[in-house]
Amino acid sequence: MDQPAKGIELVASGRTLEVIFANPPDNRITPEMVSGLDQAMDRLESDSLDVLLIKGAGRSFSKGFDVAAVQPDQSAELRRMLVLSNAVFSRIARSTKLTVAAIHGACMGGGLELSLACHFRLAAEKTRIGLPEVWINLVPGLGGMYRLARLVGQAKALELVTLGDLITAEEALRLNLVNRVFPREDFFDRVNSFIKALLVADQRVVREIIRVVGLSSTVGEEDGIRQGRESFARLFPCVQKT
Repeated sequence: MDQPAKGIELVASGRTLEVIFANPPDNRITPEMVSGLDQAMDRLESDSLDVLLIKGAGRSFSKGFDVAAVQPDQSAELRRMLVLSNAVFSRIARSTKLTVAAIHGACMGGGLELSLACHFRLAAEKTRIGLPEVWINLVPGLGGMYRLARLVGQAKALELVTLGDLITAEEALRLNLVNRVFPREDFFDRVNSFIKALLVADQRVVREIIRVVGLSSTVGEEDGIRQGRESFARLFPCVQKT
């Protein structure tokens, strides 16, 4: 087991690199933990690994960024950490390898913003999810408002963020905010089974899927369809004949 930064652990398990938040009691994200996430991405990109799995130790995924880690009068340090954190979260969002957030317990604020940067969000029953920064006179500052609006639409994102609502995993599934909801008692077993299913496919193909689906938010319809067509043609010589 490798521990690159206080509050975060990295565990390689087969083709999966697990990032475990271990900052009790709430797994609040510190600047040091953000640096640990950056190190995890370095390792994911350089090693023979195909999946990044982010999860929390204890009873929560993460209740958000540790605002106490930066003092209000340290504006330069605050801005530096916001820039760094956004860069790391965006690096995860742009990953060509699969990224999965296993959400159990509370997932709030920066914790949810991090999970929104992942390709897949798997939630345990009775998990509470939301961006409640408005309660402390702040707004989500780590890309959460933008990514939330892409997933659930502008009107619903505006409602959730303005009210600071905490919703259930089941409601998050209905809104397309999470991909699957699993029972709490065997949650991590079900997460591992989901990842095994993702790894059945040739990962060259998976990375093409990630790339082309990701283009849907940056290019027009014609370009997106063209990219899918070119990917098909490029991969066709590798097709398994039956």
